[in-house]
Amino acid sequence: MIDIFYNFYKSFLMTDTLNIMEARTGREKQVYKKGSIRQVAGCVPVNKTTKKILLITPRREKKGGWMLPKGGWENDESEQEAAIRETYEEAGARGKVTSLIGVWDHKDINKKTGLPKATFSFFEMEVEKLEDKWPEMDERDRQWFAYDDALKALIKPFMREVVEQCSLAPSNKKSKKEFSESNIIKNHKDTWNLKFSVIIVFFTFLTGIWYLIIKDNKLYLF
Repeated sequence: MIDIFYNFYKSFLMTDTLNIMEARTGREKQVYKKGSIRQVAGCVPVNKTTKKILLITPRREKKGGWMLPKGGWENDESEQEAAIRETYEEAGARGKVTSLIGVWDHKDINKKTGLPKATFSFFEMEVEKLEDKWPEMDERDRQWFAYDDALKALIKPFMREVVEQCSLAPSNKKSKKEFSESNIIKNHKDTWNLKFSVIIVFFTFLTGIWYLIIKDNKLYLF
């Protein structure tokens, strides 16, 4: 019963967070692993119908280009919830997370610890709705890109790697097809191996019967 109320309360808080028109700021409540590795979560927002990816610009005061929505994971939410929240705050997109694409380490290393400064976890989100107003609408632009155009537009190389592993990537479709075909070939081989084994057992059984019949009639061929 306690778990039910806790989950309801947490869900209520999460819904309330996604409805406010103010983005979370500051890093005081953010999650750090091993004392110094900032945990960042984000999404690759996709439209499966149009086969496009939603990208955003950095904040107005930073250099131009396009990027994926992402931000710090805070200690009152799960990693996936953080990715959903950041995608809403930065891109105004709502939808369902379908998979964890992967985890990437920040290219910069903390000189004191020798560890990466941050770790990025990216999820794939199927966008169901784009809000007309969202927390960072005055600070960022958003735009849908075809897969190839998204790769060209992204300013961070590691984000290109992220997109290359999403469900819209041609390489992923090819690998799935190859995997499927390899399974079919394997299944055919297994089927023929099974049939061959059954035939061997059957003929061994017949040979045994034939031997007993001959032995009972005292007819020996050798």
